[in-house]
Amino acid sequence: MAGTGDIALKMASDDYPTRRKEAARWLRKTVGVVVAKDLPAEPSEEDFLQGLRSGMILCNLVNKLQPGAIPKVVEAPSAVFNEPDAEALSAYYENIRNFLVAVEDLGLPTFDFDDLEEGGDFSKVVDCLLALKSFSDWKKLGGSGSRKFSGSKSSPSAKSFNRRNSEPSMTPLSRTQSVGSDKSFDTLDQSGNASDANEESDSGPLFTIVCDLLEDKEEEDIPIIVENILNKLTEEFENRLVKRIQRVSLVTSHGLSTTETPRTLSEAIKEQERLAREEQERLEREEQERIAREEQERLRKQQEEEERAAREEQERIKRHKELLEERERLRKMKKEDRERAKREQQERIKREKELRAQEKAARKEEERMAKEQELRNTLSTAKIGVQSMQKDYLEEADNLGKQVRSVCQAAAGYKKVLEENRKLYNQVQDLKGNIRVYCRIRPFLPGQENCVTSVDYIDDDTVTVIVPSKSGREGRKASMFTKVFGPSATQEDVFADTQPLIRSVLDGFNVCIFAYGQTGSGKTYTLTGPSDLTPETMGVNYRALKDLFLISEERKDDMSYEISVNMLEIYNDEVRDLLVTDGIEIRNGAQKGMNVPDANLVPVTSTDEVVNLMNLSKKNRAVSSTDTHDSGSRSHSFLTVHVFGKDLTTGTKIRGCMHLVDLAGSEKIDDSEDEAAHVSKSLSAFGDVMVALALKSSKVNYKSCKLTQLLQDALGGQAKILVFVHVHPDLDEALETVNTLKFIERFSTVEGGAGKSGEVRELKEQIALLKAALAKKEAGEGQSQELRTSASLQELSTNSPRKGDLEDDSIDDSDDNAGKAKNPSAKQPAQSPAAKKAAAGAAAPKVAKQQTAVDSKKKKGK
Repeated sequence: MAGTGDIALKMASDDYPTRRKEAARWLRKTVGVVVAKDLPAEPSEEDFLQGLRSGMILCNLVNKLQPGAIPKVVEAPSAVFNEPDAEALSAYYENIRNFLVAVEDLGLPTFDFDDLEEGGDFSKVVDCLLALKSFSDWKKLGGSGSRKFSGSKSSPSAKSFNRRNSEPSMTPLSRTQSVGSDKSFDTLDQSGNASDANEESDSGPLFTIVCDLLEDKEEEDIPIIVENILNKLTEEFENRLVKRIQRVSLVTSHGLSTTETPRTLSEAIKEQERLAREEQERLEREEQERIAREEQERLRKQQEEEERAAREEQERIKRHKELLEERERLRKMKKEDRERAKREQQERIKREKELRAQEKAARKEEERMAKEQELRNTLSTAKIGVQSMQKDYLEEADNLGKQVRSVCQAAAGYKKVLEENRKLYNQVQDLKGNIRVYCRIRPFLPGQENCVTSVDYIDDDTVTVIVPSKSGREGRKASMFTKVFGPSATQEDVFADTQPLIRSVLDGFNVCIFAYGQTGSGKTYTLTGPSDLTPETMGVNYRALKDLFLISEERKDDMSYEISVNMLEIYNDEVRDLLVTDGIEIRNGAQKGMNVPDANLVPVTSTDEVVNLMNLSKKNRAVSSTDTHDSGSRSHSFLTVHVFGKDLTTGTKIRGCMHLVDLAGSEKIDDSEDEAAHVSKSLSAFGDVMVALALKSSKVNYKSCKLTQLLQDALGGQAKILVFVHVHPDLDEALETVNTLKFIERFSTVEGGAGKSGEVRELKEQIALLKAALAKKEAGEGQSQELRTSASLQELSTNSPRKGDLEDDSIDDSDDNAGKAKNPSAKQPAQSPAAKKAAAGAAAPKVAKQQTAVDSKKKKGK
């Protein structure tokens, strides 16, 4: 009764949703998320009902708690996503029935089939799940203690569960006995101990205890309790019998001498044992008879209950079958209605299509007739218009013919003027010098700002360097160039004088740009720039290519250009293709102006493509360490740009080449490795060819080395040559710098394609030396220095000394002046720019006189 009250109270309470969620969480945790995939973590009552409706989750739950309780779980489609048919519903009910039977066998509260349908009492299902949860917790505790299931109701199946679980391990102190029976057994033990003094005690108290013990017990529990009482009584009787034997033995040990006493005791003991056995047999027979009667009664009631349950089950199955049949009938009716509606819809659509087709055909016929009439009218009008237009076109064609003839004449004149402009432009470049020699002085690198420089004086076209001697005295050497770029010159400044030559390449001329100097003087930096390129630090190569593509794009309406490049290297007098790293041979007079026809010629359309090829060539170029530079190049590298142009109007074809040559380091053989012998030989041959070109010699020996042989077509004829001479600023490299300047002096005096007179060159060199001397002596010499300078100028204007004599005099003069300094042993540093400017200003009148003399001699020579 108490259990029923608890259930009613819980059903009426507000925590029912909480208990439902608790049951759902425990159910998902026990059977696993995969098995409980149809059951949400916190389901509503409808979701819970749909998830459990198939019975598969419930059967898996019972098998988890009691393995093998349900041998077969019928597989059925989920009721959540599918409308179950008759076969699926049959599987559902078989699973639910197996689950309810298993729960009844466990002695737990159950529910009805209708509770899983809409309108059923779903709280019974929740109570059943919570009872299973309590059963699971009880099993985890080892099955000890009393089993109390919250929210469960008393049922015969629950009691039979207790009995079946107690039978395999039945003992006098069985785990199924209640607390009351334990207390009764304690009372029996106490009464047994109290009656130890009186063996013939009355059995009245025992009967009272048994009646009290069985008073509030269920009928099914009485056989178990009686069995426990009998076991306890037997045990107590045996204990008393043992105690009596012990007392008899004690009396015998105290000297009982009569022979009848033992016999009396022995007979009494035997009589007592016989009576006890008879009593025990009688009680056992009565107990067995009572148990048999109770078992028959229980079986009868159980059979009646099973028959009643079977009838109810059959009625429920019958009702569900009727419900399934009704649902199937309704489903078929709905299906027929849908099919009928679908057929009607299709027929209506078909009729509408036919109607639209008829209307469309009628409209097309009307449109056809209208268009036919319109075409007739148009044809008539067109005939009249064509006749009129034919007359007009004949007149216009005659006028256009006259205009075209005049335009052709004008175009021919324009082409002629354009060609003359190109020739004049390149003639201007020739007047500037077919061979131009630029000098660039490398600045000190970071960390070298405090080093002593070998450059003594710089102006627009002159460089004066300090010449150390073995005696410790310093001399001066001046060299003249087309233009001089100081340490502060930018890459853009250097390219500004190179840029006009790019247009000449597109006009069909050959252009060669060389970078010459010792290793570490900045040749590669001038041509390509640093490793990390920026728009400001890009070298001549990148800027020339960019300008080349820009001009070709501007001329695309008049000229069509095809631009391709190849990259070669001469290392140890062997020609290598930097794009394929294979050895190749030079063949002069080859087709398309290529002396190396086997070289890999790659067409390009943008500067970026050329940059990628240059990066590839850098990896293949021969680089090694020298005494002067850790990674100096020991080879001559060539970037050759081939331009093939075609005039879109006249069809005239032109071809031009631009060679960008990074020469190997020019240091002496004694100062580097053996491979420098090949470098020195090729540079010497290059100098001879340049001298021959400067002197307009009829015979030029191009075949003395691979370097000049490769550039034979590019250097001859109307080729335009530009040489960048690089000067190392460090005083320790002064001797190499002097050697570099002496090498360049062999051909640096060419202007406008003709050699300068040696006298003019020497005079300009002496002017540069005098300027440097004046700037140096400005602070200490005063008027005496001015007189000496004036005398030197006067002597120079009357006698033009030989170059060697003048150099010796300047060196001696410098040595004498150095000896007059306060510290004779110390080297004189280069003058600051301000001091040099002041010295140049002081010497300006004298220089003007000298320049006048030079100009007069030029006129006489002409």
